[in-house]
Amino acid sequence: MNNYSGGPVAAGSEMDLGLRSFMLGTYKYMIAAMGVSGLVAFLVAKYMLLDAGGNPTQLAYTLTKPSTALMLTLGIVFGFGAVGAKLHTMSLNSVRVFLFGFAAVMGLWLSIIAAFKDPMISVRIFFMAAAMFGGVSLLGYTTKKNLSGIATFASMIFIGVIVMFFVNAFFIKAGADSTMMLGLSAVGLLAIAAITAWETQALKRTYYGTVNNPELAEKYSAFGAASLLLSFINIFMLLMNLFGRD
Repeated sequence: MNNYSGGPVAAGSEMDLGLRSFMLGTYKYMIAAMGVSGLVAFLVAKYMLLDAGGNPTQLAYTLTKPSTALMLTLGIVFGFGAVGAKLHTMSLNSVRVFLFGFAAVMGLWLSIIAAFKDPMISVRIFFMAAAMFGGVSLLGYTTKKNLSGIATFASMIFIGVIVMFFVNAFFIKAGADSTMMLGLSAVGLLAIAAITAWETQALKRTYYGTVNNPELAEKYSAFGAASLLLSFINIFMLLMNLFGRD
């Protein structure tokens, strides 16, 4: 009688099911956080950015200042760095608070689009961003190629694009070459696409390091959702720069 139970195969199947559950959980967190961002953006745009006469409020002026964008960018870098460094010791609820708090802040930032852009343009660009995000994330999930080197190069390019945007906002302003800005947006879009694919691949590797620690896996899932949400918002904003002109 053959008593072979297929142990290694069964273990591999369990691992695949666990990875699938982990990734689905991450995307569920991301969708929930995206819902928070959308709700905050809608409420702020509807009730706080325009006065009774349809004129921009002080909050609207504040959100559109380059200095506000710079503080937000630095805050994101610091926040992700701080939470990432302490993730092992943080409670799961604290990581969830970070995720949904970050989503609310991004919703506040996105409210300027909801208030001052044609809603149909925003909806069209949203679905474009969702399709692009889904495609590059699927690529990162399925590819066997290690994307770390590509992601490092793409990150340097993306940082350069962000720096150029700030140089334009603070020093060039009205004199900016629109063709150059469109070119920067296109380059930034390619860079963030590569980064998103790598983030998805990195989440897979993270899961394999947490299979014996379900709570840690859940924390990485929520933290990974925040990172993917940021990438999606970057894709959306860059697509708005390229195709969202009224």
